Parts: sequence; C-alpha cells; structure tokens
Amino acid sequence: MIEELKWDTEFFKRKIGRLTGVPPENELKMLLEKACKEGYTYLTYRTVMEKMSDIQILEKYGFYLTDMGIVWERKTDNISQPIISAREATIDDMPVLKSLAGGLFIDSRFYNDPFFSYEEAERFFRMWVENSVLDKANKTFFVEYSGFVICRFLKNEGDILLIGVVKEKQSQGIGHSLIRKALDWFKENGMNVVTVRTQAKNSRAMNFYMGLGFRVRSVDVTLGKILEF
Repeated sequence: MIEELKWDTEFFKRKIGRLTGVPPENELKMLLEKACKEGYTYLTYRTVMEKMSDIQILEKYGFYLTDMGIVWERKTDNISQPIISAREATIDDMPVLKSLAGGLFIDSRFYNDPFFSYEEAERFFRMWVENSVLDKANKTFFVEYSGFVICRFLKNEGDILLIGVVKEKQSQGIGHSLIRKALDWFKENGMNVVTVRTQAKNSRAMNFYMGLGFRVRSVDVTLGKILEF
C-alpha cells in the first residue's frame, strides 16, 4: 500500500512514498515498520475531508497535516474578455519563468512541511515550471515578467496545474487574463469543464476564483510523516 514517488525521490535525494490507502491499525503499524526497513524517509497521503476516520488513524501514528486544499471547477465559457494579452511560453522564456516561480507558492505544502527546506521548495517549483514548458502534454501561458499559468488535460476535463502572479503585479487583471487564456485553450480542445486546486488558507486565491465563477467541488487534506530509523 506504499507507492514510491520516484521523481520526488530522485529530486529530493531521499526515498519518498505515498500511501495508496489506509489499512487497519494493526496492519498500518507493520506497514510503517516495513517502510523504514525499505529505506523510506517520508510518506504522504491525500484524502477527501469526509474520511475523518482515516485521518484520525494516521494522526495517531505520527502523520501530521501539511496542506488543506480546495478543488474548484467551472465551465469553460461565459467569462469576460482578458485585459492583458497572454502568450504561449517557449523554451526561450525559461529563465524568466523560473525566476518568477521562486516564492510564488509559499502557501503550498512544500514550504510548510518540516521535511522540506525552503531552498528545496524553491528548486521544486522552478523545476516544475521547467518541466511543464518542456512537456508537450502541458501548455504554459505567460505574461511578460508578471505571471504564468500551466494547463493540462485530465481525463475529459481541463486542469490548471499552477497559476501565479508576482506580488507587485497583482490586482492589475493579469490573473484574470491568464485564466481566460487557459479557458479558451481548454474550450478549443473540447473541454467543457476546468478544475484548479488551491490552499484553503489562501483566502485571496479563493476570492479570486469565486469572482471568476468557480465553485467548490471538493475539500481535501494532505498528511505527511517523517520516518525515523
């Protein structure tokens, strides 16, 4: 019931895995002991808020809250025109995009989980942006030196992976324009619904999505556990 997160393991240079489910307590204890013997240093688990019994069991065995997320959804039509033009990012934009990514997502679990250092969180998001530009399955739209949005298809829906606007450029319509660009791209590719996830403690982001017609689909929690040998 533990899946190794191989990309994470390679990037953070520590063996990282995720629980694929929560077994009964007696089995969980043995599972954690087995994980230690196999060299895992950290485990993560995400579930919907409704599964409180699972959350309570994991907390009893040393898992701690690292993130609470809100998944939003809306249809890909009926949004006002963008205020600022956004274009598709290219490899030539990589240095600027990576510099923008630093410090943009400080509400995420990587900045708030004691297992990860601040420097590792910075490198993680810069690498995420780089990989997204290189990955043909994703589409990244960019407003020069101001912000970006990363999009992908998820089954029969559109999914916004990341969106960020630098602090000094916020409240100028850039985020609105990036969302509009993403919705247009999803609609052009036959997607009728788009989702995006944000942290529950980020009230600014939640108000932003509500103002653009997004509605809450679900609430989830992410737990982590540092394994001791």
